[in-house]
Amino acid sequence: MILEYYTMDDIDKETLRKYRQIFEIRNDGHVWNALDDKSFLEKLGGYRKDRRECKEGLTLAGLMMFGDGLAIRNEFDNIFMDYRNETEITMDVRWNDRITYDGTWENNLFNFFTKVTPKLTEDLKKPFKLEGIQRIDETPVHKAVREAFVNLIIHADYLMEAGVLKVIKKSNGFEFTNPGILKLPLEDIYRGGNSKSRNPHMQTMLRMVGFGDNAGSGFPSILATWKEEGWMKPELIEDTALNQVTLYLKMIPEYGEQLSESAEKSAESAEKSAESQEKMLSERQKQILACMELEVLYRTEEIAGKIGLKGPRTRQLLNELVAMGRLTCTAATKNRRYIRIE
Repeated sequence: MILEYYTMDDIDKETLRKYRQIFEIRNDGHVWNALDDKSFLEKLGGYRKDRRECKEGLTLAGLMMFGDGLAIRNEFDNIFMDYRNETEITMDVRWNDRITYDGTWENNLFNFFTKVTPKLTEDLKKPFKLEGIQRIDETPVHKAVREAFVNLIIHADYLMEAGVLKVIKKSNGFEFTNPGILKLPLEDIYRGGNSKSRNPHMQTMLRMVGFGDNAGSGFPSILATWKEEGWMKPELIEDTALNQVTLYLKMIPEYGEQLSESAEKSAESAEKSAESQEKMLSERQKQILACMELEVLYRTEEIAGKIGLKGPRTRQLLNELVAMGRLTCTAATKNRRYIRIE
């Protein structure tokens, strides 16, 4: 898909520089290393010329992976990227860390991937292991978690009316949610051997710097790793009503799945936190949440019309809900849209 209105000026130079640096380290002597940025992106499928129709420009993959945040939000303001660390939630804390668009980083996919991946794996065990004289700091679990993140990116449907690329880190596992439905039957995905990525150019871009695989073995490798660890089998759940797919990776023993005392306390604490915050909500705020479907974009005017308030007061209530963590929003502009996340 050529986005002919988007050119190399819409690429975030720092993101592409970072990617090329990793590419050169992993592909020393590769002929693409000598190419200029535009030619390099053409080889990766991030820029395309259609001589038959006499048009050229960035592709969807090129813009989403390496684009300037503003250009991405202009073209794909329907898509959000959201990471939350919920490992130590309490009555007053709904998450311990969060990465979503806040104006401090260019919100393209490669930045999202490289910012979030270290946070996902920083607490995983790293047993001391040598390969020759070199220490190996990665385990199959590290690779499986990263593979799950890659799958989220390459299988997401970026052309949907609304959707969230959501990554949640919990005390006993991970959740990866992407917009779009499955392109293969579940049994074929669990069996492996087939690769039917919705975004093959993104898959190539990540594979060329060491992330992901094209042979259809990614998901089975996750299954094998979780089985080796003795954990519950990963669950891939397709929600056709919301048009999204969620992968649950639970680090819970397959047999004896009882919650530990600390986990029970954590769950109880989270429940009390939700109840406590529910009591703090005003009737108008509750009314807003009640009329918003999960993970659907809404403009201020739409909400104002639903609850019978004027725009400025409605905007104030919406921003209060954002501050409370009940909603998230696109950007601080007149075209701001709001989305209920839980």
